[in-house]
Amino acid sequence: MMSHNHLVKYTNLSQHMNSHENRSVPFCNCEYPAVTRSRHTAKKVERCKCGEDNSTRLDWIWDAEGGHPDTKIINGTEIVFHPVYSQGTAVIRGTQPLQYGRHHYWEIKILSALAGTDIMLGIGTDKVDLLSHRFKFASQLGLDDQSWGYSYRGVTQHNGQFKYYGKKFSQGRIIGIYVDMFRGVLEFYLNRRSQGRAYANIPLDSSVRIYPMICSTSAKSAMKLINAASFADSLVFSCMKVISKYPKLLKQTHSIPGLRKFTEDLWFLQFKEPKKTDEFQRNNLLLEDEALLCGMKKKKLDKMISQSQQQNTTVEYTNEEDIYKDMMTAEHSKKRTTSNSSSGSSDDEELAKMVSREFFCNH
Repeated sequence: MMSHNHLVKYTNLSQHMNSHENRSVPFCNCEYPAVTRSRHTAKKVERCKCGEDNSTRLDWIWDAEGGHPDTKIINGTEIVFHPVYSQGTAVIRGTQPLQYGRHHYWEIKILSALAGTDIMLGIGTDKVDLLSHRFKFASQLGLDDQSWGYSYRGVTQHNGQFKYYGKKFSQGRIIGIYVDMFRGVLEFYLNRRSQGRAYANIPLDSSVRIYPMICSTSAKSAMKLINAASFADSLVFSCMKVISKYPKLLKQTHSIPGLRKFTEDLWFLQFKEPKKTDEFQRNNLLLEDEALLCGMKKKKLDKMISQSQQQNTTVEYTNEEDIYKDMMTAEHSKKRTTSNSSSGSSDDEELAKMVSREFFCNH
């Protein structure tokens, strides 16, 4: 039977995944052609090229030879999952493993509307069985400790554990994947804006081969690899990471001929950092087991302990009810000594208001 804490986490995870406020906006305002448009209308819509001119470098492409039978790979860059209908989960990986000691960055443009059980982008080791869920609908990337995935629902998964992460994505979005194979860090970008560090436990053992991966359960879902590059971990790279955080300094770097090449090669470092919204912070708070501190003011508890230490006394609590009782008593005594009695409000009413304001959860 599901425990209360797990039930709360599952409920809030579902709310997070279904929240309309968590949806992202398209990268551009282009009209994306529907899969069946040519069958029903004579209107011709040109394929959007927005975002594809920053870099055309492709250090690797999608593996067509060892590809999933339920996928269609075009020119090594464009993938159509389940071209006819979907009967499970299809997984595709890149042709080359990520090199250790280097920084890897690649971008994927979502060409179709996404729906269904899950569509995930990320990485996985050579131990991932690409056909294990061919006839099962699953969020395959991150089901075990051999892969890491970012879902189109806005959450990440590793070792079977989902966690709140970024915004949802669908047609028209550009997803960037940054893997630091020198420090073992994985980070995702949405429309060229960092979503923050996702994981910092990527294995750095040279015997483990890690590949770029995508999985999808959605019929006729299509996406395209628009660039893929790697860079050595060097002083130049570290300096550019710092310079990119300061717009004025970055502008000066662009104007110096000898440094302009570095800014052009490391263009993806110049993206904006994420903003920690109230919703993001609240959702992350719900992931922690902080039921005991849910409605109480920790500073007041610390103050009580400090006062007791000054008086050479000890404070022992057997359960949270004792904490609430002592804190309410202290607050109530303070109210009675510092405030004048007002007409129409009794001590009991004042205590009830204080308890309601200070000691109950709002979740």
